[in-house]
Amino acid sequence: MLSLGPGSACDVCLEPFGTELRAPCSIPCGHVFCVSCLQHIARQNCPLCRTPFEARNTIRLHLDLDNIRAPSSTDELVASSSSDDAARQLQQRITNVAVDGATEAQTTQLTDECKSFLDTVPRAMYTDLRTAYKMLSYMCHVKRIYVEQGRNMNQLTREVDRLKAAIEVLKIEKRRMEQACQTISAERDQLAGDCQKLHDDVDKAEAQILLVTE
Repeated sequence: MLSLGPGSACDVCLEPFGTELRAPCSIPCGHVFCVSCLQHIARQNCPLCRTPFEARNTIRLHLDLDNIRAPSSTDELVASSSSDDAARQLQQRITNVAVDGATEAQTTQLTDECKSFLDTVPRAMYTDLRTAYKMLSYMCHVKRIYVEQGRNMNQLTREVDRLKAAIEVLKIEKRRMEQACQTISAERDQLAGDCQKLHDDVDKAEAQILLVTE
C-alpha cells in the first residue's frame, strides 16, 4: 500500500493529513489531496495541474501515524512562540506600509514573506494576519492596474500629440497646395488671354494681307 510520511499536508486546504475526511487520496496525475477537498471540487480537474480525473480512480493512501512523534511541550511552546513573533512582525510591517507607504519592491517582498509564512501554518491560525495579507495583496493588484493604466494613458497622450502635429503639417501642406493651384490658375488665365490676343493679331494680319493682294 502506498503511504505518506508524517508531516504531509493537503495542497488545497494546507491541513495535515489524518483520518476520515482528512485521509490522503492520490488521483491519476499523481497529486495528493484530502478526501474532504476532493469531495468539494466542483469540476473533477486536479487543482494543481488541471488534469481531469474520475472519483472512482482515486487511490487512498496510508498515513504512517504510528511513527509520528508527539513533540514535547517545550518544543511546542518554542515553535508556537516563534510563529507568534513572526506573525506579529509581519502584521506590524503591513501596518507600517499602510501608514508610511513603501516602494513596489518592498511591498512585493512583504507579500511574498507573508504568503510563505501563512503557507506553513493551519488556515485557522492568524486570521488577522491573513486578512491584512489579503488586503495588502489586493492593494498591490490595484496599484499595478493603476500604474499600467497611467502608462497606457501617457502612451495615448503622446500618440494624440503626434497626430495633432501631423494634422498641422497637413494643414500647412494643404494651404501651400491651394496657393500653388491659385498661381497655376492665374497663369493659365494669363496664358489664355495671351493666346486669344495672338489669335486676334493673326486674324488682323491675314485681313490686311487680303486687302493688299486684291
